[in-house]
Amino acid sequence: MRFPYQARGTDLPSWRPRHARFLTEHGYGADKTDPVWEAIALHTSDGIAERRGVLAYLTRRGIGVDIGFGTEFVSDAQGEALHGRYPRLDMATGLVDDVVRQAARSPQAGARYTVPGEFLRERGEPGAVTALELAARASRWGC
Repeated sequence: MRFPYQARGTDLPSWRPRHARFLTEHGYGADKTDPVWEAIALHTSDGIAERRGVLAYLTRRGIGVDIGFGTEFVSDAQGEALHGRYPRLDMATGLVDDVVRQAARSPQAGARYTVPGEFLRERGEPGAVTALELAARASRWGC
């Protein structure tokens, strides 16, 4: 069975020990490892992450805010200060570029109806942009 890229990425042999060590070094117990894995694996799963607890919900919402969605609680001054210190650097396109590169490796990596597969399909023509890129450009941050 093939799993979405989020789950495969968080299942890499080096990932679990690395993120478990990071959490432990920052004062979190071993019981926090699986919720972190779950939050990362579910962050693109609309309707599921929101039902899997606070960590998965906030991870999904935070990633959305980073792209420019659901930002009404951030003032214009706060947004300018954040982006002055941490420029957007065409973040959505860079993210999609990386996912498409991975998806193009094999039919399984870019399976239809998965995030990577849909990005790959949307980028099928030279110069084409994905719905995510268009939405991010139209969002408050314009990334």
